[in-house]
Amino acid sequence: MFKQLLSFCAVAALVAVQPALADTLVLDTGTPSGSGFPMTLDGSDFVAAKFHLDADKTITGVQAYLNAGLDSSGATFTFALYSNDTVGGLFDRFGGSVYSAQGTYSADGWTGLTGLNWSGLGAGDYWLALEVGATDSASGLSLPSPASGGTAAALAYAFNAGSGYQTPGAQSFGAQVSTVPVPGAVWLLGSGLAGLAGLRRKRALTAV
Repeated sequence: MFKQLLSFCAVAALVAVQPALADTLVLDTGTPSGSGFPMTLDGSDFVAAKFHLDADKTITGVQAYLNAGLDSSGATFTFALYSNDTVGGLFDRFGGSVYSAQGTYSADGWTGLTGLNWSGLGAGDYWLALEVGATDSASGLSLPSPASGGTAAALAYAFNAGSGYQTPGAQSFGAQVSTVPVPGAVWLLGSGLAGLAGLRRKRALTAV
């Protein structure tokens, strides 16, 4: 009877935890209308969107809405995550990104990466930047603008035309960041079940 109850509790707890582990968009600027002047993503023109991240979150996916512009399918660029810190953050020219990964343009629309494990991030504001580094091949991808109607609007936008990031004059663009919570509930579940099993074993030994 005890084993059946333990199994039932485990299944019930896991079912309850599953919705909490589903991907959540912490940045979703919406699909750009394309009615504004498009921006260019190349070796000297970068863009970034600001968002807030709560504690105990892991970034699992990043997306950007891109058109071919001067490029074609297979052009590569970089998704970079920056902190909002004064020192070492997006606006510190001597700073660096917290995480980065290469993306590949394949067709007009949403392009990005899934299955990321950008973890260990504290609560605070961050920037998702689109850049073209030394190992990337993009020479003129296009970012339609403006973007609106998303489920998690950007807190701000920035651009870098070769002399560092700045916010005045920055345009909106399509960007998304997906997260999942650090599965602390799963850890607590395992601890609780282990405790119940240990209590059962102790009682059994006492009875002997």
